[in-house]
Amino acid sequence: MTKLNDSSTSPHAYYTICPVLVASNIAVEFGWLDEEFKRVGATPTYLRSLAGNAGWLPHYRHSLNPLFRDGGAIPTIWAKADLTDTTLIASTATQSGGQIVVRADADLYRIDDLRGKRIGLSRSSNPERIDFSRAASHFGLHQALKLGGVGLADVEIVDIAQAADAPALAPAARPVELWSQLKAAAREHGDPEADALRDGRVDAIHSSLARTRKLVDSGQFKVILDLSTQPDWTLQIANGPYTNAVNTDFAQAHPEVIIAFLRASIRAGRWINTHRAAAAEIFPRVTFLPNARIAALAIGERDFVPALSAQNLKGIAIKKNFLLAQGYIENDFEVSQWADDSYLKEALKSLEK
Repeated sequence: MTKLNDSSTSPHAYYTICPVLVASNIAVEFGWLDEEFKRVGATPTYLRSLAGNAGWLPHYRHSLNPLFRDGGAIPTIWAKADLTDTTLIASTATQSGGQIVVRADADLYRIDDLRGKRIGLSRSSNPERIDFSRAASHFGLHQALKLGGVGLADVEIVDIAQAADAPALAPAARPVELWSQLKAAAREHGDPEADALRDGRVDAIHSSLARTRKLVDSGQFKVILDLSTQPDWTLQIANGPYTNAVNTDFAQAHPEVIIAFLRASIRAGRWINTHRAAAAEIFPRVTFLPNARIAALAIGERDFVPALSAQNLKGIAIKKNFLLAQGYIENDFEVSQWADDSYLKEALKSLEK
């Protein structure tokens, strides 16, 4: 294990975690991230603790150095391709592909019924960040249509304007404090895609598990395809596999801090794998999953220990190629060269002692 830093040069780093099923969210809740940073003489600061919403865009652009970002792959891929020199230090394959939702009274039962129909896709008005919600749904829709032998050219894509992109939120010391505010803001702004489907302005939307359950429970909507039930794992990467990246210069200068972050995530991932019911009680606090019942469904038997497996890297490459082909990113790169598993190997080795 790398030696502890001298206190006079104690490194400091920011971290940001999406409200998704990644072990680092649990590591923060349990205090393990603070503990592991302290062990190597480093200090972590949650990005969204910065005043004046200053952490909002860096969460997408990876524009504050040094920064750990764990969560949705789309902004991380965009930042690597077009903005920032980062290193991929881990990934987590815990996402499902989502569902295709239509109105309950619609004469639509299969994907091929969508030929010639109107499909809603959200669109952000903020040009300063990648439109990750649209890109994720675009990918899910593209994959779903292919299963029914339908192409994107066979449907009409209807843009649906997103609600306020960056609501004014109070500084948050931890992710749970931020997401509780954002959930309240989301309730205030509603769901423009669901509204468009309900009002008949579109015939179908792509949705994620938490929203889908809410829509179906209302009695107004039904699912005609659940991608999460498909055996093809490449259908499960609408915004994944989730990626954990850090600025390359910081990683090279302070490998002990990278290892500390990964140690905390590995510990949390192992805990989740052996305490799934307990984890289901915690994840709704740091994700948009509404309750423990839905969280348990989402957790399933997935492996939460961060990895850089060949399958995860291939999934990230598939997603990157889609983003490039559809114009979401401008520049190409090799995922295999982006990833560096030396930090993860050292973290795993150190936890065996």
